[in-house]
Amino acid sequence: MKKNKWWESTISSVLIAALMLCLPLESVAQSTVNRSKLLENGSQLVLRTNEAFKADNKADTGTISSIVETDVYSADGSQVLIKAGTPAFIEFTAEPNGVWGKAGKICLTHATTKTIDNKRVSLRLSSCKSGSSKLGGVIILSVLFFPLGLISGCMKGSMPKIQQGTTFNASIMQDIIVE
Repeated sequence: MKKNKWWESTISSVLIAALMLCLPLESVAQSTVNRSKLLENGSQLVLRTNEAFKADNKADTGTISSIVETDVYSADGSQVLIKAGTPAFIEFTAEPNGVWGKAGKICLTHATTKTIDNKRVSLRLSSCKSGSSKLGGVIILSVLFFPLGLISGCMKGSMPKIQQGTTFNASIMQDIIVE
């Protein structure tokens, strides 16, 4: 009876050791395969605008047409998951210019593009551009031609422009598995 228990415990120990050794290898092999199809959160890419853009003198939101500048590779660098030239759309919010020479402002915070298997990819941008302020001119005119110079307070600053071909750095917002 003692021999039988010893033999059973030895076999159980060997089986447990075999399972512990084999299962991690399988998961490592599986994660290696998945990394070749993984578009990783935080991966960087460059977007280039297709059009010149100037906001109106009002609060506004919308999109600016652009393309992905260079290929974007998988987490292990083995496959292109977003090809250069893929269309992308940059979302903007515009703050209007205002009286007393206040400049307008355009902020680009999000964008979208697609992978080679047509999955939508959300991108994070952090770029704001301001127009030119005319506050200095307003102050000078107000002081030099007081009280008539106070009318210069109606002068507005300018709205910013984004030239065609302007590039912006963006990063991927979440992990995506590409088929």
